[in-house]
Amino acid sequence: MTDTNMPQNLTEEFKRSVIRDYALMLCVPMAVAVFIHGFFAVINIAISLVTCWIFKSVGKKLLDVQFPPRTYHTFVIGTAVALLLPASAPWWIIAISASFAMGVCVLPFGSPENAPFIPSVSALCFATLCWPEEIYNYSDFGDSLGKMLLYGNSVDDNIIAILEAFVGSVPSALGTGCAMAFIGLLVFIIIRRPKDSIPVFTFIIAICLMAILFPRVATGRVVSVVMELCSGMILFGAVFFISSPFFAPKRTVAKFFWGFVSGIICMVIRYVCPFEEGACFGFLISCAVSDLFDGLPLTRKEKKQIKALEPYIEIVEPVPSVVPEEVLELIPDISPVEEIVEETETSDEETETINRESETLETVISEENTVTEQDAPFFIGGDSNE
Repeated sequence: MTDTNMPQNLTEEFKRSVIRDYALMLCVPMAVAVFIHGFFAVINIAISLVTCWIFKSVGKKLLDVQFPPRTYHTFVIGTAVALLLPASAPWWIIAISASFAMGVCVLPFGSPENAPFIPSVSALCFATLCWPEEIYNYSDFGDSLGKMLLYGNSVDDNIIAILEAFVGSVPSALGTGCAMAFIGLLVFIIIRRPKDSIPVFTFIIAICLMAILFPRVATGRVVSVVMELCSGMILFGAVFFISSPFFAPKRTVAKFFWGFVSGIICMVIRYVCPFEEGACFGFLISCAVSDLFDGLPLTRKEKKQIKALEPYIEIVEPVPSVVPEEVLELIPDISPVEEIVEETETSDEETETINRESETLETVISEENTVTEQDAPFFIGGDSNE
């Protein structure tokens, strides 16, 4: 059995299993969105999925983009893009955002698995920079928790207000409001992939510490923690992005520190960002620097594991591209070899010529020494009358 502390290579079957898990998990916030927003949620998700499917078809036919078989990359990307946008977002913003996710973040890299950034998060960052008023417009439903935190406002300091924040009874994006749903999805990740839940826990711990140490509301640190966790896309990103083995570091220790640092990055950007939700930029930065965490010093346990594997590791020295001079001096000159080969070829030709001449000479001699019946007496002693 492979130790979970060692870095693992992602097999194709494991990748397909992860994508299927995410496709199944996305059905939960999608169902919540349909329950809360009704027909608007269905339309928004359909627009995003159709746009992603069109780009997938064009990419496969014209650009030879390889989408792994039996996976749900298009469904995952399209659904995530729609769930990160508000229910009141215009249809053309949804279509452009989905087009950006597929056309800029997936197709140029040949496969969804080669994308350097999370496509749905990249699309949200693009839409935030282009149309911030439309992306964070919840005028039909009231002020969101993110907007209240941005201006230092707070919910009521009572259990009812806290429960409303947890169950999603506050304005938010299409699929990011219900914290209880994401707690259930986190339990699913713990059961299915325990190792991938490590950065999620450290990420949430970092969010809570930042909310306690640097609260943006004056109603108490508990309310600050609840509002920071339930606002924006923090829990959505923790479950779907921080837990992703495609973007997280491979080593267990690296996952631990990466999740904690990612939480701090998202909170710092929230504090300084002029937009209602700046965590999307934090997720992009976290994914960009995740490989650096695999370069952390090895732990004592990892060193012991590597030492135990040394007898089974075959070290192959690389072949030098330039042959050293001392090696060249040991190699004899090639010209004498060529002369020997030429002499050998010449002697073979002479031998064949001599053999043909010998056969001709033997034939002539045999014809001269042939004795017929008429000539036999003459050769024996001549005619008896003579």
